[in-house]
Amino acid sequence: MKNSTILILALLITQLSFAQNSFRFGLKGASNFGWLSGTDKTIENDGTKIGFAYGLMGEYTINSTYGFHAELLLSKVNSKFNLTSEQSFVNDPNSNVISNLNFEYVIQYLEIPISIKLNTKEIGNFVYYGNFGFSPGFALNASASITSDYIPKSIQDIDPTDYRVNDDEGDIFSLNNFNDRVFLFRFPLIIGGGVEYRMAGSTSLQAGVRFANTFTDMFVKDKIADAKNNYFAISVGVLF
Repeated sequence: MKNSTILILALLITQLSFAQNSFRFGLKGASNFGWLSGTDKTIENDGTKIGFAYGLMGEYTINSTYGFHAELLLSKVNSKFNLTSEQSFVNDPNSNVISNLNFEYVIQYLEIPISIKLNTKEIGNFVYYGNFGFSPGFALNASASITSDYIPKSIQDIDPTDYRVNDDEGDIFSLNNFNDRVFLFRFPLIIGGGVEYRMAGSTSLQAGVRFANTFTDMFVKDKIADAKNNYFAISVGVLF
């Protein structure tokens, strides 16, 4: 059994050594459509919100049909949701309680998508591909605006808890210190596909779509509610 295992490993190493492998790098930009899926009844999705991403990408090709794809992206994942549970503000002198808060949040991530890429044979100058993998991300910054059907005057006139009132926007709270409410790490499964147009040499243009379904909660436990932020992205890029 041991000898068989060594033989199989030797054959794999030999195959990889003689494979027509290559490395390419490039640039990428994407628009994403983010939404939030609540895992309890206190939070409701309120539609999608557009974000964006840009950065570097690289590919290591094992042969013409498959290889590995990695990216380093600076991305913003945005969404809207309604929080139906009651919220109070400790600095409010009248101890007002507010319900049905509407959140619009913006979270900036450093994402590192890593996936296996499967290619078709070249058809004309086009190659079609699919990929799947994971996209670990780290939250860099988070902010939110919050509205409600009724926000008492006493709350609008003060700075309650860590909510900052924006005087120019009337009943809109600008939550600048949202970082301590968002979980630092994000770990979604990604699946997607697209088309690649081969140009001169190893240069090619690439367009694709991607769905990111996260496994981790967006919020720190007990801060707001249990929810996960997902997105669907459309991207373009160039590989050299």
